[in-house]
Amino acid sequence: MKLLALTFFFGMVSSVVPVFNMETYIVVAYARSDATALQIAFVGSLGQNVGKLVWYYVCRQSLDIGWLKRRMETPKRQAQFQRWSDFVQGRPGLSGLLTFGSALVGIPPFFVMAMIAGTLRMNVVVFFLAGLAGRTLFFWAILGGAHMVFK
Repeated sequence: MKLLALTFFFGMVSSVVPVFNMETYIVVAYARSDATALQIAFVGSLGQNVGKLVWYYVCRQSLDIGWLKRRMETPKRQAQFQRWSDFVQGRPGLSGLLTFGSALVGIPPFFVMAMIAGTLRMNVVVFFLAGLAGRTLFFWAILGGAHMVFK
């Protein structure tokens, strides 16, 4: 139980401060634990996605920053932003699929996806659930490989 709580906490920290490597952590945790690969993958993903919400909400407020607000004053930039914002908000399924893919394979990087989703005000529930599913499968696949080595 302690290991799962630590995995959740490490997931949160690693998603806010990307220097901490979650992939390495879950492999070591799995090798030293009685928990199943799916349990560790899910709890790690849950921690990562809670941490990504920090970036989501920080970037949601980013357009209030003075220098960024000045850059967005031109009609061309406003039109570009509005087009992307409408695209993301008007197509939650497609936005969720892009988030899922980002969390699953890292293209675009999930860290960047969290910032883009917040800036464009993507539906937070879609962002969270798609990220949770993608990261869980990503971590589970890593632990599947670790299982062949350690167990």
